[in-house]
Amino acid sequence: MDKLRKSLLLYFGLSFIIVVCDQISKILIEKNLSENQSVSVVGDLLNFHFIYNQGGAMGTSIGPSWIYAILTLFALILIIRYLTTAKSEPAITKISLALILGGAVGNLIDRLRFGKVIDFIDVNIPDINFLHLYRWFTFNIADAAITVGLILFAISILFHTKPQEDGNAQMAESQIPKIESDST
Repeated sequence: MDKLRKSLLLYFGLSFIIVVCDQISKILIEKNLSENQSVSVVGDLLNFHFIYNQGGAMGTSIGPSWIYAILTLFALILIIRYLTTAKSEPAITKISLALILGGAVGNLIDRLRFGKVIDFIDVNIPDINFLHLYRWFTFNIADAAITVGLILFAISILFHTKPQEDGNAQMAESQIPKIESDST
């Protein structure tokens, strides 16, 4: 198996693991909690609170659920195409896209099954008044993977420099006169 196929297997494998963990966690929440029921996991800090989210991440609302499904399908096509064609990108970029891919597929499965997404992780962070955040949004494993993926992707963009590919460096190097030493 060549190097490209091995790396693709790794990245798509990571996406698959995220989808499986996301879907298993949602099934367990569905089976053990009723909608809007909450159970404490770590005191007041972490609760499992079963809700259906018809909008997007962080409470966004750009329309009905089918719009999110179409946007997700479009993003999935772009990510898969990029992962399968970008050979010289750093691993952090591909890992970030694998995380986003897995999270997007996990939430897309919910949208196709229910017309909405199951959210259940409820973290009670301190209020951030200047941002008008008084309660963190309830999310799921897929959302967490997407968020971590986006952060890693931003980091990869900020700190990755591509080598020159246009040949200017080679041309400039060839114009430098070579000094040959005369060893006599």
